Amino acid sequence: MKKGLHVLPCLLAGAIILLLLYSCASMGSPSGGPRDEDPPRFVRGNPAPGSVNVRGNRLEIEFDELVNIKDAFTSVVVSPPGASVPKVVSSGRKVYVNWDDTLRGNTTYTVDFGKSIIDVNESNPLGNFSYTFSTGPCIDTLMVSGIVLDAATLEPQKGMLVGVHRADAPDSAFRTLRFERASKTDDMGRFTIRGLKGIPYNIFALGDVNNDYRWDNPAEIIAFYPKPVTPYAEPGTASDTIYDLKTGAVDTVVGRSRTIFLPNNLLLSAFDAGYRQQYLVKYERPDSMRLSFIFNAPSRSLPSLSLPDYIPGDKWYVAEHSLKNDTVTYWLADNRLVHADTLRVALRYQRTGKDRTLDYVTDTLVMARPKVRVPRQPKRKTRKQAEQDSIEAEKKRWINIGTNLSGSFDVYAPLLIDVPEPLVALDTSMVRLEQNIDSVWHRLPMPPVMRDSAGNVRRYMVRPQLDYGCEYRLSIDSLAMRGLTGRYNKGYSQAFKVKKREDYATLTLRLTPDTVRGFVEVLNMSDIPFARRSVKDGVVVFLYLSPADYYARFVAHADSLQEFSTGDYDLRRQPDDVYYYPRKLSLKRYDRSEQWDLNALPVDRQKPEEIKKNKPDTKQVVRRKNKKNTGQHAEEDEESDYFDVSRNPFDNNPRSGRRN
Repeated sequence: MKKGLHVLPCLLAGAIILLLLYSCASMGSPSGGPRDEDPPRFVRGNPAPGSVNVRGNRLEIEFDELVNIKDAFTSVVVSPPGASVPKVVSSGRKVYVNWDDTLRGNTTYTVDFGKSIIDVNESNPLGNFSYTFSTGPCIDTLMVSGIVLDAATLEPQKGMLVGVHRADAPDSAFRTLRFERASKTDDMGRFTIRGLKGIPYNIFALGDVNNDYRWDNPAEIIAFYPKPVTPYAEPGTASDTIYDLKTGAVDTVVGRSRTIFLPNNLLLSAFDAGYRQQYLVKYERPDSMRLSFIFNAPSRSLPSLSLPDYIPGDKWYVAEHSLKNDTVTYWLADNRLVHADTLRVALRYQRTGKDRTLDYVTDTLVMARPKVRVPRQPKRKTRKQAEQDSIEAEKKRWINIGTNLSGSFDVYAPLLIDVPEPLVALDTSMVRLEQNIDSVWHRLPMPPVMRDSAGNVRRYMVRPQLDYGCEYRLSIDSLAMRGLTGRYNKGYSQAFKVKKREDYATLTLRLTPDTVRGFVEVLNMSDIPFARRSVKDGVVVFLYLSPADYYARFVAHADSLQEFSTGDYDLRRQPDDVYYYPRKLSLKRYDRSEQWDLNALPVDRQKPEEIKKNKPDTKQVVRRKNKKNTGQHAEEDEESDYFDVSRNPFDNNPRSGRRN
């Protein structure tokens, strides 16, 4: 009995030891805890935020963890801008801003860091962080907020400089003077300009490629608000949401007093004025028959070409050009010129001068015929090689005809005929269109065969009236074409079948208000338009659409030219207003009709997210969702007062700023 009592403690001790050993054997590496998703927190600064009568030219800011500065030169904006750019550097937990120049007296200074301050470990950005102090006895505290969108596509414009000039400044201030105060747009095109007085300002946006805070390069993208804006403030109430820690559901909504800085709904439509320096980019002679010239910008007129060393006939070339005249090819029609090893040509065209005006210049260019490398031939050709050479030689004797015909042809599409060289003769009576009726080909009246009006001299077009589901045949007799080189065509015949009526869908859009003037474009999944129709009495109809997913946008245009009109700062003309249908249009094999209220949504929320190229910062979105899912109370930063995602940042009139 006593012996058993002595044995029991020994057994218990052994069991404990085994348990400890097992625990040690199964131990893994520590998880390290949850991933850091919080940005750095501001601790203190010297001078302190909101300080007045500041002296010196150095700002020191401390955070609660190690920080870095990302893209300081392009992301940090100092207002007012000086003659030189301040140096912004990080060291440990501190960020330093050093001015080489003496700070202005009695001036409110604002340093907008944007998202440039990140922590060292996880690169979490401190979003929309700004720092304000004054060299005088008071601080200008007013501010204005808004958004910059691309005028044509409603894409948020990231990283654009938004600045102000006093309304009484000269009209040339935008071009000649630095902005008085400025900020940059975030990844969603939003901006806030701080440190303003209660006086009228003109507001501009600028794609400032040379960082000089003014529009001195006409190629830069710009935007301007149509009228002066006077900042002001009024009391308001903000709502804080507290979530239940266990369920993540909304527990309490608490209201707090705050100051609302207005206006906070400014919409600036950014546009490219279309300026391009005009000059000759490249010239070449790709083969003996062609002289090609590529220019940097479109032109309203074609260049003129002459030969100082020859006196050719009247029609010694055929000019082929792109739609915008920025690429021009001259096909030589004189055999003397074709066989000449080198040609000295005089090209007269418009070139941008030092004062950015277009002047006519003449360049004399030497264009050599390219050397043709003759491949080394085997001493004795095989039968296969001989047959292939014979085939290639036969092809070169004839003009090869290409068309856009296929086994499934669109009922509305024109017939396109392409040839490899310009034609000097085309007998249209030898071009036939036939229809298959009960297995018998019946000749149809032939529509005119027209040369492409866009400048492509090697393309011809026929616009027949085709019926759904029918089979047709295009035939071209041999010797109907004679090319510039004297070659003729072989006979050509191609049958094709037109799509059935059920292969198409019809889209009808009814716009509100129905008095709008302009045109609607149907867009593909890449936001590229492929169909365009004018709006009549608030209605637009698109026929012959293949069943697929589409999008649509409306361009408010005053005339019927059906072209988007960009803005003009000199004329103080805003670009055309653009609206997007807010949802995807999924067309099936039936007709679809949709009502479209142009003002149902604010303009910045109209474009569907699927076709937006500029998306919100993914990291911030994930962080926001994680906080909501874990029941954390997300603190509102200062910027959320002006762009609160829970409410409409714009008023009921989505373009109030441009309509008033």
